[in-house]
Amino acid sequence: MKILLFLLVFLISFIFPLAVKAEVGCQIGNTIYTSLNGNIDVTILLVVVSVRNYNNPNLSTLPPACPRATNISPITGGLGVRTCVANGNILPLGNVVNYDRLDPPIQCPLDDYSLPFAAAAGALGLFYIRRTKN
Repeated sequence: MKILLFLLVFLISFIFPLAVKAEVGCQIGNTIYTSLNGNIDVTILLVVVSVRNYNNPNLSTLPPACPRATNISPITGGLGVRTCVANGNILPLGNVVNYDRLDPPIQCPLDDYSLPFAAAAGALGLFYIRRTKN
């Protein structure tokens, strides 16, 4: 029993990380670009305008995608305007955001595999019942 409890705690510690570090990226639509490639800061009448250029790789924010970005929140504060572009393109402009990267196997869609899991469990159950019926 102690070994089973130890294995359960050991596996859970790998599946659910204790701390998730927020990262900074550029959100344009449903895509977050993750690699900063440089920035330009311009001061206009005491307001700092910061434009950051992000490159691929990117993450989706939509639930079926895995890995994907979650807990997205824009970075605000101060007298500055923060905006970003992707891959050096001037348009469209995006928002500089904090996000958490969600990697498998955490919260990934298992519903797509429910039918094969049910069929395998049923076949295993039938095999067990036939074997013990002797």
